[in-house]
Amino acid sequence: MALDLVSYLSSGDSPRIWVNFNDYTKKLLLGEGENPWNTPASYMAFYGQAHGLVKADVVVLDVWDLFQHWMEEDEKAIPAMAEKRRVPYALKTMLDAFAPRELLAEVITAVSNNYGGETPIVLVVPSPRSLLVRAHKAATGNDADPEEMTVDTAAMYLADFLRYFSETDLSGVLLVEDENLMPASADELSWYQPVVNVTKHYRWSIGVQLPFTDDGFNVPDDVDFAIAPISSAASANALGVDISKPLWAGDDVAGKDNGFYYVSIPENSKPESVLEMLSSLKS
Repeated sequence: MALDLVSYLSSGDSPRIWVNFNDYTKKLLLGEGENPWNTPASYMAFYGQAHGLVKADVVVLDVWDLFQHWMEEDEKAIPAMAEKRRVPYALKTMLDAFAPRELLAEVITAVSNNYGGETPIVLVVPSPRSLLVRAHKAATGNDADPEEMTVDTAAMYLADFLRYFSETDLSGVLLVEDENLMPASADELSWYQPVVNVTKHYRWSIGVQLPFTDDGFNVPDDVDFAIAPISSAASANALGVDISKPLWAGDDVAGKDNGFYYVSIPENSKPESVLEMLSSLKS
């Protein structure tokens, strides 16, 4: 049975630590260009070692990383995504592809078996506006303007994709905003409503990561949690505080009374420095 993500992130004698370690551990553990997503077994071999290195409190599966490798290695992927010029077409084709979807489902099941319900499993996905632009760019080489209608369509496609994992032990979904494609206001987060509805239906927690420092940006009430930079005024009301920049700059990080820390490990970090930093946060 899946853990309740928000309750888990809010509990504990010290703040939980959500670690983004994908780029760091891929550089450390894999050969250049090596694809950990070849099979469920190959991904679990990589992920088990990676997760153990950082001893993270949350199991995170990077959906965009999966699709990037699929687009690079399946010679039919990009031509299929580029068949039609409509901006949402590339995203729909990508999310409808059976092979990456089924691979991810098998990985979720394997991760669930390995961690025995003791650690929540979260899918980390670019927000619908970011996913729309990324897929279109990958397929055509062109930029796209994320208008309300196309973003809403992208959210419907992403919601359909998430339904495929309805019988797995997911605890939540994190939508990550791109700092170069930020919503103009919190109202634009309502364009993601199809994704929010799906997560509510399956009793998964839904969160957003906001990589900016603007004041007065409050997430909608039906979004369960947010992650905001510690330098942002929004971090005072966010369950998750991104401390990556001050942490790796060697600055002091103020204690957190509730909620959790979010830490992204730079790709070229030295392992001994990473272990020391993470250990200091847990002490």
